Amino acid sequence: MTEAAELLTTCKYCQHEFRVPGRLAGKQLNCPSCQRLIQVAAAKSEDKLVGKEVGNCRLVRRLGAGALGVVYEAEQVSMGRRVAIKMLSSRAAAQPEVVSRFQREAKLSAAMQHNHVVGVYDCGMDRGVHFLLMEFVDGTTLAGLTEEAETGRLDAKTATGYIRQVAEALSYAHGKDIIHRDIKPANILVSRSGVAKLADLGLAKQLDADDGAGLTMQGMALGSPAYMPPEQIRNARDAGRTADIYALGATWYQTVSGKLPFDGKNSTEVLTKVLREQPPPLAQLVPDLPANVRELIERMMDKDAAKRPQSADELIQLIDGLDKPAAKTHAKAGKAAKPSKAKKGCMGVILLAVGIAALAGAACAIL
Repeated sequence: MTEAAELLTTCKYCQHEFRVPGRLAGKQLNCPSCQRLIQVAAAKSEDKLVGKEVGNCRLVRRLGAGALGVVYEAEQVSMGRRVAIKMLSSRAAAQPEVVSRFQREAKLSAAMQHNHVVGVYDCGMDRGVHFLLMEFVDGTTLAGLTEEAETGRLDAKTATGYIRQVAEALSYAHGKDIIHRDIKPANILVSRSGVAKLADLGLAKQLDADDGAGLTMQGMALGSPAYMPPEQIRNARDAGRTADIYALGATWYQTVSGKLPFDGKNSTEVLTKVLREQPPPLAQLVPDLPANVRELIERMMDKDAAKRPQSADELIQLIDGLDKPAAKTHAKAGKAAKPSKAKKGCMGVILLAVGIAALAGAACAIL
């Protein structure tokens, strides 16, 4: 995908701005942030800041924006390298708690040096603008890949590959006692070569540490409604490692089905469904999805945190076990009930193997 083939579009509901392929002009798609159906603008937006310099970076093109700020592709002049620069809007910069959260994100991100986490190079203020200088990922988001797929979803093999890579990022983050708290397809970048990278630590927290600036007040929900586990809805302070496991499961659910696990007219309706209902069965939405993949996703999304995989390392082992021979499954089944002689030979079980190879993404970068 070339720059000329891209369009900037803005969700009329949540004001999230993002890039899409030019061929989608005039068509409808789901906003990667709020998931509501919107129509893509037919004209490419111009940006007066392109060509200007901020924090020793020459702005090349606008990649997207949200409620708190905007992200550009840029050239770091002193290093001569391609970067992404995230800048707080003037309105956001006028709120001390938002600035504190932005600085916290920079500090946590700088401590994360991993192949599957978007790297942070620098942060600071230039001419009154707070900025965060990050690794530029030449690709798309997992949300973008899913949206652009002909079927509106990814096949099990491809989706599993990306989920495993993010699980590695979680293993690293959790090892540093950092909980992400906002895992979703729009926060997972995928490079052209198929490398998935976890982005946006704006809502992250360190275990046993104060969130700072009243970020998560007692009894306050924080995150993206459709991907949040029940305990995070009740109180964001209760979000631990298994909360990220749940959110990754919800992401996997959407990636293989093309559907949100929970949907509604507004955030309150979605949050209520997460607390009280079960998501539509994957067996019905995706009949050809391997049973062991479906069962693992369902386990990750169990409302009882104790029943989910308890760590990212355990999850990685479970994912790697999806393509193992069925011998162990036979042994477990034999312990439960021994078949009669008349039925011997009729009890073979064939499990579909799921690889973990990654598929290269299209060329559009969004934070």
